[in-house]
Amino acid sequence: MKLYFLILTDTELSYDNYSEDFAIGFFDSRDKAEKTAEYYLNNKEGFCHFPCTYRIIEKNLIGSVENLKGVYIVQGWNINENLDEADIIESQCFTSECGALSELEIMKAEYPRDEWTVNYWIIGETEWKEGFCSRYNGEFAD
Repeated sequence: MKLYFLILTDTELSYDNYSEDFAIGFFDSRDKAEKTAEYYLNNKEGFCHFPCTYRIIEKNLIGSVENLKGVYIVQGWNINENLDEADIIESQCFTSECGALSELEIMKAEYPRDEWTVNYWIIGETEWKEGFCSRYNGEFAD
């Protein structure tokens, strides 16, 4: 089984080897991920006001899919000179936390990174529900 990881990117805030990304969620079809991306780019505060794009990353699912509600993913990154997360790497999707924690140890040994995390995502649930900025009379709020 495959899952589809939707990520929106603000191209105006991205530079050189850094991408200003917003992880939106995991979906059980590419079509659902694309429709969600279009909705965010046309309707969500911030995403619809700035030059944002999206990408969908196809992920393999490792583990039992019976009664599957969510998945675990391992991510590692470095902190660059601007204190932004860079050199991000991520695993495939795991149906069990135990599988993800085992993968974490393998990835730590193979890839030197400053920070690591194991995150749980509910399939089909979105993040950044309110968008990513506040506006007041057309100007950014502090």
